[in-house]
Amino acid sequence: MAGKLLGALEVRDIKPGETEIIKRDGGGLEIRVYPSGGKIWQLRYEFGGKRRIMRLGEYPALSLAGARRKAEDAHRMLDAGIDPKVHEEEQENARIEADRIAKMEQAARKTFSDVFMDWNTAKLSKRNDGADLLRAIRKDIFPALGEKEIGSVTRADLMKCLDAVTSRGAPRMANILLTTLKTFYKWASLREIVIADPLGPVTAGDVGGKLPSRDRILSDAEIVDLFHKLPESGLSPKAQNAVMMVLATGCRLGEICLAEWAHVTETTWVIPAENAKNGREHKITLSPFAQGLFRALQTQREGQWCLPSSKKIGSHQTRMSIGAALYDRQTERPQRQGRTAETSSLVLEGGHWTAHDLRRTCASGMQKLGVMPAVIDAVLNHKETKGVTQIYQRYDYAKEMADAWAKWGKHLTNLRAQAKGIALVAGE
Repeated sequence: MAGKLLGALEVRDIKPGETEIIKRDGGGLEIRVYPSGGKIWQLRYEFGGKRRIMRLGEYPALSLAGARRKAEDAHRMLDAGIDPKVHEEEQENARIEADRIAKMEQAARKTFSDVFMDWNTAKLSKRNDGADLLRAIRKDIFPALGEKEIGSVTRADLMKCLDAVTSRGAPRMANILLTTLKTFYKWASLREIVIADPLGPVTAGDVGGKLPSRDRILSDAEIVDLFHKLPESGLSPKAQNAVMMVLATGCRLGEICLAEWAHVTETTWVIPAENAKNGREHKITLSPFAQGLFRALQTQREGQWCLPSSKKIGSHQTRMSIGAALYDRQTERPQRQGRTAETSSLVLEGGHWTAHDLRRTCASGMQKLGVMPAVIDAVLNHKETKGVTQIYQRYDYAKEMADAWAKWGKHLTNLRAQAKGIALVAGE
């Protein structure tokens, strides 16, 4: 290398200045000293008629002698017609890609259930419906695929599980499982645990089918019949009160299942934002009818939950367990092992009904009583979808909602009185 070369002590003793300092060693090798004190070896060269700068490493991790060896290697590449900087970048990219593939292969060897439970910890468990969805996955997916390496789970494997759910007469649940699995695979794909979502091209139409939106509401006569049948249905008193709470307040079944006594006073029930589907706190002014439901629950109070689980100490009942109990009591089929014998105890004249249909019945009933649509939306805690409405219309309708719940509660009280009259006549 021509010219005065640097010495090891000279390199060590270079002091930083107010601006960058460059000291050359010959052959394009130089050390750049930053005002912060950092020192970087670099190589200047020409390739293809263009001037290039290639970073070699940091001093003192890369010594003077080491930097010279790297510079010599780069010059040999230049003599062979290879751009050393491009070659180094390609080598680094190849190392990164090899490392990425190795990590993916390692991740793909984890079992489906292990990866799913990782997603449950990170995401699913934080959702209001997370516990119910995990229970469904454990029931319908884990038995067949839980112990398989996730990288070996195919679309055919997953479809076989989903088809089985549809075949047993639960197409809506099959579609819910499909959506859950797609969300899970998106999470796993973003983290390169799997290459792609095997269910990517699958739609609800391929699984449970496109299901019509429900419009079922209970007539007053059916509500009277429900009052009459609930006590004889075999449902626990807590579950009966949960069903009535949905009808009385228009809440979602999952919201009453998550209710804690800390949220309830004599006249109000606050649904915290984290328990509400739309993530917005909802304050319900309890009608005398609804107050009676909470008083009934108080007589069986156990711990923090208004609806404590009868199977798991310290936990609460779930919307899926109550929903399944309602379904079982409307099947009119022979009893399945481990399920209720009261298979037709809650059958109503208008056909199959769900807890969500009671929420719709509450809204429709209020409308019949003259409650304005905007107030009913507020009662149901619907979230405004129009941006302008969200920003400018901030009135909460608290007084109007209280009046609506009171009117509807009075109506239910009258219907319950009719049911008691029917029961009286039936007992004569």
